[in-house]
Amino acid sequence: MWKRIALGHEYGFTAMHYSFACQIDGKPLGDDGDGGYFLGSDSDIEEEESVPPPPSPAQLTAALVPSIYPTYRTLFRLRPRLRFNGCYISTVNYARPGGASVNSISWNTPIHIVTYYRYLRFLRNGTCISLLTVSEPSDVVPYLSMEHVHKSHGALPSAPMKDALLGRWRLTGPTVAGAGEEAEKEGGLMVETAGATPKYIYKMVLSLNSAGRGARNNKLAWQGYWSHNKLTDDIGTFSLKNDRPFYWSRVKSWGKGFVEE
Repeated sequence: MWKRIALGHEYGFTAMHYSFACQIDGKPLGDDGDGGYFLGSDSDIEEEESVPPPPSPAQLTAALVPSIYPTYRTLFRLRPRLRFNGCYISTVNYARPGGASVNSISWNTPIHIVTYYRYLRFLRNGTCISLLTVSEPSDVVPYLSMEHVHKSHGALPSAPMKDALLGRWRLTGPTVAGAGEEAEKEGGLMVETAGATPKYIYKMVLSLNSAGRGARNNKLAWQGYWSHNKLTDDIGTFSLKNDRPFYWSRVKSWGKGFVEE
C-alpha cells in the first residue's frame, strides 16, 4: 500500500519535478535560453541517440528503498515533497514608526502595525501561482487558481488576484542529465515567477521543513529571493528582514464553497 502511495501521481513522488517541466508562463519547454529545448528537433537526433534517457521519477524513487529509506512508508513520510491539496501561506506582521501630525499635541510618535500575506500554490504540471497582497486568506484562497490569473477583475470578489504571478517550480535532488554533474542535496525548492514587468524574473529559493508534532513537509523556509533583469543580466536581492516562513494550509475544495483547515 505504501509503495503505491509513494510512487503514485496523486500524492507521491511521481508528481514531483526535479527539473523545470515548463516555462514560467506555463507553456511547454522550448528554445528559450532558460534550459529548454524543442522536443524532437532534427539537431538533437544524434545527441538523443547517444545519451540514454534519464530515469523516471518512479524509478529514482524506487531506487531509494531500502538503500536510503528502509521502507516506502518511511520514504513517504520523511523524504521532502510538496503538497498539492492546499496552499502555502506566509503571514507577515511588523511594526514601523508613523509620522506625527503637525496639529497633534501628543509628545510621542504613533506606531503602525503592518500586515501582509504571501501565497504559493503549486500544481502537479510544474506551474505555480505566487501572490503578495494585504487581503486575508478568506478573500484569496477561493480564487487562487489559474483561471483567475491575469484576468480583468475590476470590482469582482477575485480582485486580489490581479497581482498574482505565474511561475514554475522544481525540487532539488540528484541530477541525471550528465555523468559529470554533482548531485544536489534534497530538501530545496526552486521557484521562478514572472516579475512586475516583462523584463524581470523573480527567483525564490526555499527549503522544505516540518513544523508541529507529527507533521511533515508543511513548512517552507526562506533561503533567498532575487530579481533577474533579462535585458542587462543584473541580479538584485530582496530583503527578507520582515518575511516569515510559509506554512501549508489544507484546502478540501477550491472555489466559492472552499473549506480551509
